[in-house]
Amino acid sequence: MSQYLSYAIQLAQMVEGQTGINPPVGAVVVKDGRIIGLGAHLKQGDKHAEVQALDMAQSAAKDATIYISLEPCTHYGSTPPCVNKIIDSGLAKVVYAVKDTTLPSEGDEILMQAGIEVEHRPIPEAEALYEDFFQAKRQSIPQVTVKVSCSLDGKQATDEGQSQWITNQAVKQDVFQLRHQHDAVLTGRGTIEADNPQYTTRFENGKDPIRVILSRSGEIDFELDMFKQSQPIWIYTENEQLTTDLGHVTVIHLETCQVETILKDLYERGVGRLLVEAGPRVTSEFLHHHSFNELILYYAPKLIGGSGQHQFYQTTDVLNLSNIPELEIVDTTLLEQNIKLQLRKK
Repeated sequence: MSQYLSYAIQLAQMVEGQTGINPPVGAVVVKDGRIIGLGAHLKQGDKHAEVQALDMAQSAAKDATIYISLEPCTHYGSTPPCVNKIIDSGLAKVVYAVKDTTLPSEGDEILMQAGIEVEHRPIPEAEALYEDFFQAKRQSIPQVTVKVSCSLDGKQATDEGQSQWITNQAVKQDVFQLRHQHDAVLTGRGTIEADNPQYTTRFENGKDPIRVILSRSGEIDFELDMFKQSQPIWIYTENEQLTTDLGHVTVIHLETCQVETILKDLYERGVGRLLVEAGPRVTSEFLHHHSFNELILYYAPKLIGGSGQHQFYQTTDVLNLSNIPELEIVDTTLLEQNIKLQLRKK
């Protein structure tokens, strides 16, 4: 792989989780063996990576090569198409790692017709970066990560409801980073009442996600700690009577709070990456209906026992083993005697 294409992919990876429903993209402009422009798409509505890199290179971009993690866009959104900027800049060549299969027209075809040499150089690392983005864009729903912290026997709490500090401090720090990488974190009313969580990142320059609460009944205690902060909170409810005067809280009334309906509404509101960090009921809804891209399990070396009422995955259906969908383990990490297990749907 070209070192310059590698740099572009690294730039895209650095901004993953902060571009909303847009893809994270990195771009590097090179001329005579020197980098003359760098760019990354920093947030939804801002200049795209190619535009930033070419603005840095200015007139020196003429006859240069640009390396991009993703095929340049061809449509008008909150910004003009990147192919226009590339053509106007006088670039001689475009090298990109992943073809954007969601574009309304072929970016590379438009560029070649303008006399620019184009090379698609497939890179598996970059393809993995955009796999979930393409799926989410086609379905108009966010990329979803379900996170669970539990004991070895899958309990999120004891039968008496004790749930604090099942996992260790290293897991807490890792979860802060996970929140930073998502636009919003979704939980249920029961979890906020039991744990009084804040769902913030709590590290330097961390990006706090929008807090999304699912409460079909609309029974919300506005005295909880999270409501005393200024970060946005969205509440999904079926209770038309639920209102609040809190300026940072938005109440969203739905006829039925189904997972798919909520996901589509979140996407329309600009949420591209959603973290589900909830109790067994909400977690089970997302897992049972396969409304997730990634499942992250944090296991503590503990056996809680009990009746299993706080088991993280519960269903009323009993499936035959031959019909149970399988997950693929993509990574395992030891966090000071706790295990982080990352899985994806096959």
